[in-house]
This record gives sequence, C-alpha cells and structure tokens, in this order.
Amino acid sequence: MSEGSTFWLENKQAVGTVAALVGDQKLVIYRDRYYIVINGAAVVKGGKPLRYSRSSLPSLWKKALRGDIPAVQVPPVPESDIPARTAVFRKALVRKEKELSIMPESKPSASAPELSPVHPKQRPLKKSTRQPGVKAAIQSVVAAECPYCSQKHEIPVEKGRSGKPFFQSCTKCASDFAVRFVQVTLFQAQVAGFK
Repeated sequence: MSEGSTFWLENKQAVGTVAALVGDQKLVIYRDRYYIVINGAAVVKGGKPLRYSRSSLPSLWKKALRGDIPAVQVPPVPESDIPARTAVFRKALVRKEKELSIMPESKPSASAPELSPVHPKQRPLKKSTRQPGVKAAIQSVVAAECPYCSQKHEIPVEKGRSGKPFFQSCTKCASDFAVRFVQVTLFQAQVAGFK
C-alpha cells in the first residue's frame, strides 16, 4: 500500500503513507516512524502520540506488514487514548466568541468542526508554591573547605561575588588555595590546591 493518509499528530495535521490496515486502524509511516491511526488521529498514551520504529512495532502490526493478517479482530482502543482533533480550533473559537459576543448566535454548519469536552484527566498547571509575602533568605557567607587539611572556612559573599577566582589562606595549615564562587541555588565554593 502506498496511499497517502492525513491524520492528527499532537497539534498539527501530518501526511504519511499507509503501510498496513487492520480493521478500522491504519499503520502510517511519517518521518521514518510508524503511528497507529484511528478515526484520523494518532493513538495517544499519556498525552503523547505512540510512535514506533520497525523493530518496536507490536507483533500484530509486524504480521500485517508481512501480509499475515490474523483472523482475530483488533481490540478497540479506549476513547481516552484517542486525542481530541479539535484542540487547536477550540482556542480560536473561544477567542472569537469573546470578541464577537454582540453577534446573534447561529447554528454551526455541518462542515464546522465539533468541539469535544475537555478530558477529565487534564488539569491546569499549578502555579509556584512560593507564597508572595515570603522572601528568599539572603546568603551572607559561603563555606569553603581547605583542600590540604579539610578545615572549613566561612568567606563573605562580597569577596567572590564577581565569579573570579581568588586566593584564600588556611587558618589551620597556613597554605594558600584558590577559591571561586559558583551560584547554583546558593553560592558554592570550588577550591583548588597548588604545590
């Protein structure tokens, strides 16, 4: 089979080549990957379309590609795995309804896409849990450990805030070592010894 097939892939229309048919399902090749297409949309699991390489295809589809189509029907894919094809249109229609709220409502034409309800598993993204009145603690000192004797030193942030390395003298063994502050969440000190 080498007929073309248009199907929904995430949030866009894709055109691939039909590789095999089993029941009402198609196996479509798009950009060197195989997708199972039902009702014009790629099968989705966990919000992502399922894509396969030739070696990772389910055994049913490998048999279908070889021409050994079994007499057993393909189990139907749950409705929750079939994506809503009108997700892109939904945003545009909502914006237009808000802008054109003065116009009287009319019945949608037969060619207009049907809007499906929002999937119950989809939840809005949570905002940051940080409370607006709470400020992050300001760091005043950075801990640095001597590479020779492991003595801990507390160095003021102002000394190395620029990110340039500087020399620090150890209070225990009196040797010099290099220190550079690195900002991760808080400043951390990188040390290097010289002999």
